[in-house]
Amino acid sequence: MEVCRNCSPGEACVVPPAYQVYHVENYGDCIGEEAMKQEIYQRGPIVASIAVPDLLESYTEGIYCDQTGDLTTVHAVEVVGFGEEEGAPYWLVRNSWGAEWGLQGFFKLCRGVNNLDIETKAAWATPLNTWSPVVWHNSTVAEQTSDLNDKEVYAFPQP
Repeated sequence: MEVCRNCSPGEACVVPPAYQVYHVENYGDCIGEEAMKQEIYQRGPIVASIAVPDLLESYTEGIYCDQTGDLTTVHAVEVVGFGEEEGAPYWLVRNSWGAEWGLQGFFKLCRGVNNLDIETKAAWATPLNTWSPVVWHNSTVAEQTSDLNDKEVYAFPQP
């Protein structure tokens, strides 16, 4: 899909009739633990691609440390912070699977060991501005009914 979509547990994803358009002024990669930490500290959340092993889908608490070695990235997440819990470093990550999943839509992931390949595919962006008039994209019928839209209903969480 190349347009916005809304997904709800137990329902097929849909293209909304209209959605707000945003633009970025600058963007770039931030690869590795230290670069990621510095970017979060300087400008806030970053985006990262991660692998999604089956056990991540049933995450509920604690620091998730994948033991499968899965590095096949298939999902994008927002890394919003970092910390330590009982001496174990972690990334604080916001997922797109809804507030019903994990820690109200967030999870903690082992930091400093490239778990799920999170530390090799991260990027930052700065918004073009936040004071301009709002721009809306009105979805066309072709966008809403395209065969490229995944209309299958998946078990929660949706891919």
